[in-house]
Amino acid sequence: MSVDFYRAFEERYRGSQEQIKSRLRVYIPFIKPLIGLYEDAKAVDLGCGRGEWLELLKEEGFDAQGVDLDEGMLLACKALGLNTQVGEAVGFLKELPKASQVVVSGFHLVEHIPFADVQTLVQEALRVLKPGGLLILETPNPENIVVGSSNFYLDPTHQRPIPPLLLAFLPEHYGYEKTKIVRLQESTELHGTKPPRLLDVLNGASPDYSIVARKKGNAKILAATKKAFSKEYGLTLDNLAVRYDQEAEAKANQAEAKANQAEIALIAISNSTSWRLTEPLRWVSRIAKKTFELARVKSIKGQKANMLLFAHITLYLNRRQKLRGILFALLTRYAVLDAYIKRVKRVLTFGQAAPLSVTNELSTLTRRARRIYAEFKVSKENKDKEDA
Repeated sequence: MSVDFYRAFEERYRGSQEQIKSRLRVYIPFIKPLIGLYEDAKAVDLGCGRGEWLELLKEEGFDAQGVDLDEGMLLACKALGLNTQVGEAVGFLKELPKASQVVVSGFHLVEHIPFADVQTLVQEALRVLKPGGLLILETPNPENIVVGSSNFYLDPTHQRPIPPLLLAFLPEHYGYEKTKIVRLQESTELHGTKPPRLLDVLNGASPDYSIVARKKGNAKILAATKKAFSKEYGLTLDNLAVRYDQEAEAKANQAEAKANQAEIALIAISNSTSWRLTEPLRWVSRIAKKTFELARVKSIKGQKANMLLFAHITLYLNRRQKLRGILFALLTRYAVLDAYIKRVKRVLTFGQAAPLSVTNELSTLTRRARRIYAEFKVSKENKDKEDA
Protein backbone atom coordinates (compact mmCIF):
# COMPACT_ATOMS: atom_id res chain seq x y z
CA MET A 1 0.00 0.00 0.00
CA SER A 2 1.06 3.58 -0.53
CA VAL A 3 2.60 5.43 2.42
CA ASP A 4 -0.47 7.52 3.17
CA PHE A 5 -3.26 5.02 2.26
CA TYR A 6 -3.63 3.14 5.54
CA ARG A 7 -3.36 6.30 7.61
CA ALA A 8 -6.20 7.86 5.60
CA PHE A 9 -8.17 4.61 5.92
CA GLU A 10 -7.78 4.64 9.72
CA GLU A 11 -8.91 8.25 9.89
CA ARG A 12 -12.05 7.43 7.90
CA TYR A 13 -13.16 4.12 9.42
CA ARG A 14 -11.51 3.66 12.81
CA GLY A 15 -11.71 7.19 14.15
CA SER A 16 -9.56 10.23 14.78
CA GLN A 17 -6.52 10.13 17.05
CA GLU A 18 -8.49 11.97 19.74
CA GLN A 19 -11.32 9.42 19.60
CA ILE A 20 -9.00 6.42 19.81
CA LYS A 21 -6.98 7.95 22.63
CA SER A 22 -10.19 8.53 24.57
CA ARG A 23 -11.28 4.91 24.09
CA LEU A 24 -7.92 3.56 25.24
CA ARG A 25 -8.27 5.20 28.64
CA VAL A 26 -10.28 2.14 29.70
CA TYR A 27 -6.92 0.38 30.26
CA ILE A 28 -5.51 2.99 32.66
CA PRO A 29 -6.90 1.16 35.76
CA PHE A 30 -4.96 -1.94 34.69
CA ILE A 31 -1.57 -0.27 34.12
CA LYS A 32 -1.58 2.67 36.57
CA PRO A 33 -0.99 0.54 39.73
CA LEU A 34 2.17 -0.92 38.13
CA ILE A 35 3.96 2.37 37.64
CA GLY A 36 4.67 2.70 41.34
CA LEU A 37 5.88 -0.88 41.70
CA TYR A 38 8.74 -0.65 39.21
CA GLU A 39 11.36 2.07 38.97
CA ASP A 40 12.09 1.10 35.40
CA ALA A 41 8.56 0.81 33.97
CA LYS A 42 9.15 0.00 30.33
CA ALA A 43 6.38 -0.75 27.85
CA VAL A 44 6.28 -1.78 24.22
CA ASP A 45 3.37 -1.29 21.82
CA LEU A 46 3.38 -3.64 18.82
CA GLY A 47 1.75 -2.22 15.69
CA CYS A 48 1.65 1.18 17.38
CA GLY A 49 0.02 2.95 14.41
CA ARG A 50 -0.49 6.66 14.99
CA GLY A 51 0.72 6.40 18.60
CA GLU A 52 -2.43 7.04 20.65
CA TRP A 53 -1.53 4.36 23.21
CA LEU A 54 2.11 5.44 23.32
CA GLU A 55 0.93 8.94 24.23
CA LEU A 56 -1.11 7.60 27.16
CA LEU A 57 1.75 5.41 28.38
CA LYS A 58 4.07 8.40 28.29
CA GLU A 59 1.55 10.54 30.18
CA GLU A 60 1.27 7.87 32.89
CA GLY A 61 5.04 7.77 33.36
CA PHE A 62 6.04 4.69 31.36
CA ASP A 63 9.18 4.49 29.24
CA ALA A 64 7.32 3.41 26.09
CA GLN A 65 8.46 2.50 22.61
CA GLY A 66 6.50 1.43 19.54
CA VAL A 67 7.06 -0.58 16.39
CA ASP A 68 5.07 -0.67 13.14
CA LEU A 69 5.63 -1.76 9.54
CA ASP A 70 3.66 1.16 8.07
CA GLU A 71 5.89 4.19 7.69
CA GLY A 72 2.89 6.37 6.86
CA MET A 73 1.34 5.59 10.23
CA LEU A 74 4.60 6.29 12.05
CA LEU A 75 4.72 9.83 10.63
CA ALA A 76 2.06 10.77 13.19
CA CYS A 77 4.26 9.32 15.97
CA LYS A 78 7.25 11.29 14.75
CA ALA A 79 5.20 14.49 14.84
CA LEU A 80 4.41 13.79 18.51
CA GLY A 81 8.02 13.04 19.40
CA LEU A 82 7.28 9.42 20.33
CA ASN A 83 9.90 6.66 20.45
CA THR A 84 9.09 4.40 17.47
CA GLN A 85 10.78 2.42 14.74
CA VAL A 86 9.85 0.54 11.61
CA GLY A 87 9.76 -3.19 12.13
CA GLU A 88 7.80 -6.43 12.27
CA ALA A 89 6.05 -6.95 15.61
CA VAL A 90 6.90 -10.56 16.49
CA GLY A 91 10.50 -10.26 15.27
CA PHE A 92 10.94 -7.08 17.33
CA LEU A 93 9.53 -8.79 20.42
CA LYS A 94 11.96 -11.69 20.08
CA GLU A 95 14.89 -9.29 20.29
CA LEU A 96 13.83 -7.83 23.65
CA PRO A 97 15.60 -9.02 26.83
CA LYS A 98 13.87 -11.41 29.23
CA ALA A 99 11.74 -9.79 32.00
CA SER A 100 12.38 -6.29 30.62
CA GLN A 101 8.85 -4.94 30.13
CA VAL A 102 5.97 -4.05 32.44
CA VAL A 103 3.42 -3.84 29.59
CA VAL A 104 3.34 -5.49 26.15
CA SER A 105 0.43 -4.39 23.99
CA GLY A 106 -0.97 -4.81 20.50
CA PHE A 107 -4.10 -2.92 19.47
CA HIS A 108 -5.87 -4.27 16.37
CA LEU A 109 -2.81 -6.27 15.46
CA VAL A 110 -3.61 -9.97 15.90
CA GLU A 111 -6.31 -9.97 13.18
CA HIS A 112 -3.61 -8.88 10.69
CA ILE A 113 -1.16 -11.76 11.24
CA PRO A 114 -1.30 -15.58 10.93
CA PHE A 115 -2.59 -17.41 14.00
CA ALA A 116 0.76 -19.16 14.45
CA ASP A 117 2.36 -15.73 14.83
CA VAL A 118 -0.29 -14.80 17.42
CA GLN A 119 0.73 -17.88 19.42
CA THR A 120 4.38 -16.89 19.18
CA LEU A 121 3.55 -13.32 20.21
CA VAL A 122 1.76 -14.53 23.37
CA GLN A 123 4.67 -16.78 24.32
CA GLU A 124 7.33 -14.16 23.66
CA ALA A 125 5.39 -11.56 25.61
CA LEU A 126 5.37 -13.88 28.64
CA ARG A 127 9.14 -14.16 28.35
CA VAL A 128 9.81 -10.41 28.20
CA LEU A 129 7.30 -9.35 30.88
CA LYS A 130 8.35 -8.64 34.44
CA PRO A 131 6.50 -10.53 37.24
CA GLY A 132 2.96 -9.17 37.41
CA GLY A 133 3.39 -7.52 33.99
CA LEU A 134 0.49 -7.24 31.57
CA LEU A 135 -0.18 -8.36 27.99
CA ILE A 136 -2.99 -6.38 26.28
CA LEU A 137 -4.32 -7.50 22.88
CA GLU A 138 -7.33 -5.71 21.36
CA THR A 139 -9.22 -6.84 18.23
CA PRO A 140 -12.66 -6.60 16.53
CA ASN A 141 -15.32 -8.67 18.27
CA PRO A 142 -17.05 -11.27 16.04
CA GLU A 143 -19.70 -11.75 18.75
CA ASN A 144 -21.16 -8.60 17.19
CA ILE A 145 -22.89 -10.12 14.15
CA VAL A 146 -22.49 -7.06 11.92
CA VAL A 147 -18.80 -6.77 12.83
CA GLY A 148 -18.11 -10.49 12.34
CA SER A 149 -19.99 -10.81 9.06
CA SER A 150 -19.37 -7.44 7.41
CA ASN A 151 -17.40 -4.64 9.06
CA PHE A 152 -14.39 -6.81 9.85
CA TYR A 153 -13.72 -7.31 6.13
CA LEU A 154 -13.82 -3.61 5.38
CA ASP A 155 -10.11 -3.50 6.22
CA PRO A 156 -8.26 -5.18 3.31
CA THR A 157 -5.37 -6.18 5.59
CA HIS A 158 -7.52 -8.23 7.97
CA GLN A 159 -7.10 -12.00 7.77
CA ARG A 160 -9.82 -13.56 9.95
CA PRO A 161 -11.81 -12.69 13.09
CA ILE A 162 -10.65 -14.24 16.37
CA PRO A 163 -13.43 -15.17 18.85
CA PRO A 164 -12.89 -13.93 22.42
CA LEU A 165 -12.76 -17.41 23.94
CA LEU A 166 -10.00 -18.46 21.53
CA LEU A 167 -7.81 -15.42 22.16
CA ALA A 168 -8.37 -15.73 25.92
CA PHE A 169 -7.34 -19.39 25.81
CA LEU A 170 -3.86 -18.62 24.48
CA PRO A 171 -2.43 -16.86 27.59
CA GLU A 172 -4.18 -19.40 29.83
CA HIS A 173 -2.54 -22.21 27.90
CA TYR A 174 0.93 -20.67 27.87
CA GLY A 175 1.12 -19.99 31.59
CA TYR A 176 -0.23 -16.53 32.41
CA GLU A 177 -1.71 -16.34 35.89
CA LYS A 178 -4.87 -14.33 35.11
CA THR A 179 -6.78 -13.48 31.92
CA LYS A 180 -9.66 -11.03 31.52
CA ILE A 181 -11.90 -10.46 28.48
CA VAL A 182 -12.66 -6.74 28.20
CA ARG A 183 -15.54 -5.98 25.80
CA LEU A 184 -15.55 -2.41 24.48
CA GLN A 185 -17.21 0.43 22.55
CA GLU A 186 -20.87 -0.64 22.83
CA SER A 187 -23.60 2.01 23.03
CA THR A 188 -24.17 3.22 26.59
CA GLU A 189 -27.94 3.26 25.92
CA LEU A 190 -27.94 -0.54 25.81
CA HIS A 191 -26.80 -0.69 29.44
CA GLY A 192 -30.11 0.82 30.58
CA THR A 193 -33.48 -0.83 31.13
CA LYS A 194 -34.79 -0.04 27.65
CA PRO A 195 -35.49 -3.33 25.79
CA PRO A 196 -33.13 -3.96 22.86
CA ARG A 197 -34.46 -3.92 19.30
CA LEU A 198 -33.66 -6.62 16.76
CA LEU A 199 -31.00 -4.32 15.26
CA ASP A 200 -29.44 -4.02 18.73
CA VAL A 201 -29.16 -7.80 18.93
CA LEU A 202 -27.43 -7.89 15.54
CA ASN A 203 -25.17 -4.88 16.06
CA GLY A 204 -25.28 -4.06 19.78
CA ALA A 205 -22.72 -6.44 21.27
CA SER A 206 -19.40 -4.74 22.02
CA PRO A 207 -17.77 -4.18 18.60
CA ASP A 208 -14.25 -4.54 20.04
CA TYR A 209 -12.75 -6.62 22.82
CA SER A 210 -9.37 -7.29 24.34
CA ILE A 211 -7.71 -9.86 26.51
CA VAL A 212 -5.68 -8.50 29.42
CA ALA A 213 -3.37 -11.24 30.71
CA ARG A 214 -1.21 -10.98 33.83
CA LYS A 215 2.05 -12.80 34.41
CA LYS A 216 2.58 -14.40 37.81
CA GLY A 217 3.90 -12.02 40.45
CA ASN A 218 4.06 -11.41 44.17
CA ALA A 219 0.99 -10.70 46.30
CA LYS A 220 1.56 -6.93 46.31
CA ILE A 221 1.56 -6.74 42.51
CA LEU A 222 -1.51 -8.98 42.18
CA ALA A 223 -3.45 -6.93 44.73
CA ALA A 224 -2.66 -3.73 42.84
CA THR A 225 -4.51 -4.88 39.70
CA LYS A 226 -7.24 -6.94 41.40
CA LYS A 227 -9.91 -4.23 41.12
CA ALA A 228 -9.52 -3.81 37.37
CA PHE A 229 -9.62 -7.58 36.81
CA SER A 230 -12.76 -7.96 38.96
CA LYS A 231 -14.91 -5.57 36.93
CA GLU A 232 -17.24 -6.75 34.17
CA TYR A 233 -16.96 -5.01 30.80
CA GLY A 234 -19.20 -4.61 27.76
CA LEU A 235 -22.18 -6.49 26.34
CA THR A 236 -22.33 -9.98 24.88
CA LEU A 237 -24.58 -11.23 22.10
CA ASP A 238 -26.13 -13.70 24.57
CA ASN A 239 -27.05 -10.89 26.95
CA LEU A 240 -28.82 -8.89 24.26
CA ALA A 241 -30.58 -11.93 22.77
CA VAL A 242 -31.92 -13.00 26.18
CA ARG A 243 -33.21 -9.49 26.90
CA TYR A 244 -34.84 -9.34 23.46
CA ASP A 245 -36.54 -12.73 24.00
CA GLN A 246 -37.75 -11.69 27.45
CA GLU A 247 -39.34 -8.56 26.05
CA ALA A 248 -40.97 -10.48 23.17
CA GLU A 249 -42.31 -13.08 25.61
CA ALA A 250 -43.66 -10.37 27.91
CA LYS A 251 -45.50 -8.72 25.00
CA ALA A 252 -46.91 -12.08 23.90
CA ASN A 253 -48.12 -12.80 27.45
CA GLN A 254 -49.77 -9.37 27.65
CA ALA A 255 -51.53 -9.94 24.34
CA GLU A 256 -52.69 -13.39 25.45
CA ALA A 257 -53.95 -12.00 28.76
CA LYS A 258 -55.96 -9.30 26.95
CA ALA A 259 -57.40 -11.89 24.56
CA ASN A 260 -58.39 -14.12 27.50
CA GLN A 261 -60.05 -11.18 29.25
CA ALA A 262 -61.97 -10.32 26.09
CA GLU A 263 -63.05 -13.95 25.66
CA ILE A 264 -64.22 -14.16 29.28
CA ALA A 265 -66.17 -10.93 28.83
CA LEU A 266 -67.83 -12.21 25.65
CA ILE A 267 -68.76 -15.50 27.34
CA ALA A 268 -70.25 -13.61 30.27
CA ILE A 269 -72.27 -11.41 27.92
CA SER A 270 -73.48 -14.34 25.81
CA ASN A 271 -74.61 -16.19 28.95
CA SER A 272 -76.48 -13.19 30.34
CA THR A 273 -80.29 -12.95 30.38
CA SER A 274 -80.29 -9.64 28.54
CA TRP A 275 -78.24 -11.13 25.70
CA ARG A 276 -80.67 -14.04 25.29
CA LEU A 277 -83.73 -11.75 25.44
CA THR A 278 -82.35 -9.39 22.82
CA GLU A 279 -81.25 -12.14 20.43
CA PRO A 280 -84.42 -11.81 18.26
CA LEU A 281 -83.81 -8.08 17.90
CA ARG A 282 -80.26 -8.69 16.74
CA TRP A 283 -81.56 -11.30 14.30
CA VAL A 284 -84.14 -8.87 12.92
CA SER A 285 -81.43 -6.22 12.59
CA ARG A 286 -79.20 -8.58 10.64
CA ILE A 287 -82.03 -9.75 8.40
CA ALA A 288 -83.21 -6.20 7.80
CA LYS A 289 -79.73 -5.16 6.78
CA LYS A 290 -79.35 -8.10 4.39
CA THR A 291 -82.88 -7.65 3.02
CA PHE A 292 -82.60 -3.97 2.21
CA GLU A 293 -79.13 -4.55 0.74
CA LEU A 294 -80.67 -7.20 -1.51
CA ALA A 295 -83.52 -4.84 -2.33
CA ARG A 296 -81.02 -2.17 -3.31
CA VAL A 297 -79.10 -4.57 -5.56
CA LYS A 298 -82.31 -5.93 -7.16
CA SER A 299 -83.83 -2.43 -7.40
CA ILE A 300 -86.75 -3.52 -5.20
CA LYS A 301 -88.38 -0.53 -3.55
CA GLY A 302 -91.18 0.44 -1.21
CA GLN A 303 -93.78 -2.15 -0.31
CA LYS A 304 -91.99 -4.93 -2.12
CA ALA A 305 -88.88 -4.47 0.03
CA ASN A 306 -91.01 -4.42 3.18
CA MET A 307 -92.77 -7.60 2.10
CA LEU A 308 -89.43 -9.31 1.60
CA LEU A 309 -88.38 -8.31 5.12
CA PHE A 310 -91.72 -9.48 6.53
CA ALA A 311 -91.23 -12.79 4.76
CA HIS A 312 -87.92 -13.38 6.53
CA ILE A 313 -89.37 -12.38 9.90
CA THR A 314 -92.34 -14.69 9.39
CA LEU A 315 -90.06 -17.63 8.67
CA TYR A 316 -88.11 -16.90 11.84
CA LEU A 317 -91.27 -16.65 13.99
CA ASN A 318 -92.97 -19.68 12.43
CA ARG A 319 -90.06 -21.79 13.65
CA ARG A 320 -90.34 -20.35 17.16
CA GLN A 321 -93.99 -20.75 18.19
CA LYS A 322 -93.46 -19.70 21.80
CA LEU A 323 -91.62 -16.54 20.87
CA ARG A 324 -94.30 -15.69 18.32
CA GLY A 325 -97.03 -15.98 20.92
CA ILE A 326 -95.16 -13.86 23.46
CA LEU A 327 -94.36 -11.20 20.87
CA PHE A 328 -97.95 -10.73 19.72
CA ALA A 329 -99.28 -10.95 23.26
CA LEU A 330 -97.07 -8.01 24.18
CA LEU A 331 -97.82 -6.00 21.07
CA THR A 332 -101.60 -6.40 21.28
CA ARG A 333 -101.64 -4.74 24.70
CA TYR A 334 -101.28 -1.41 22.96
CA ALA A 335 -104.40 -0.21 21.13
CA VAL A 336 -102.40 1.77 18.57
CA LEU A 337 -100.41 -1.30 17.64
CA ASP A 338 -103.32 -3.71 17.71
CA ALA A 339 -104.82 -2.47 14.46
CA TYR A 340 -101.40 -2.44 12.85
CA ILE A 341 -100.68 -5.99 14.03
CA LYS A 342 -103.96 -7.21 12.55
CA ARG A 343 -102.83 -5.89 9.18
CA VAL A 344 -99.30 -7.22 9.58
CA LYS A 345 -100.60 -10.68 10.64
CA ARG A 346 -102.13 -11.11 7.26
CA VAL A 347 -98.85 -10.21 5.57
CA LEU A 348 -97.02 -12.62 7.88
CA THR A 349 -99.56 -15.40 7.11
CA PHE A 350 -100.92 -15.41 10.65
CA GLY A 351 -104.30 -14.17 9.41
CA GLN A 352 -107.04 -16.01 7.56
CA ALA A 353 -105.70 -15.26 4.08
CA ALA A 354 -102.47 -14.25 2.44
CA PRO A 355 -102.40 -10.66 1.19
CA LEU A 356 -103.32 -10.28 -2.44
CA SER A 357 -100.36 -8.01 -3.00
CA VAL A 358 -98.04 -10.90 -2.25
CA THR A 359 -99.79 -13.17 -4.74
CA ASN A 360 -100.03 -10.51 -7.39
CA GLU A 361 -96.39 -9.54 -7.07
CA LEU A 362 -95.03 -13.08 -6.58
CA SER A 363 -93.37 -13.09 -9.98
CA THR A 364 -91.33 -10.03 -9.07
CA LEU A 365 -89.83 -11.57 -5.92
CA THR A 366 -86.45 -13.25 -5.75
CA ARG A 367 -86.13 -17.03 -5.85
CA ARG A 368 -85.44 -17.13 -2.10
CA ALA A 369 -88.47 -14.93 -1.37
CA ARG A 370 -90.71 -17.16 -3.52
CA ARG A 371 -89.44 -20.24 -1.61
CA ILE A 372 -90.19 -18.52 1.69
CA TYR A 373 -93.65 -17.62 0.44
CA ALA A 374 -94.28 -21.25 -0.52
CA GLU A 375 -93.29 -22.32 2.99
CA PHE A 376 -95.68 -19.71 4.41
CA LYS A 377 -98.48 -21.03 2.25
CA VAL A 378 -97.93 -24.62 3.36
CA SER A 379 -97.74 -23.48 6.98
CA LYS A 380 -101.03 -21.61 6.63
CA GLU A 381 -102.80 -24.53 4.99
CA ASN A 382 -101.65 -26.80 7.80
CA LYS A 383 -102.89 -24.30 10.36
CA ASP A 384 -106.26 -24.04 8.61
CA LYS A 385 -106.60 -27.83 8.74
CA GLU A 386 -105.81 -27.84 12.46
CA ASP A 387 -108.39 -25.10 13.09
CA ALA A 388 -111.02 -27.03 11.11
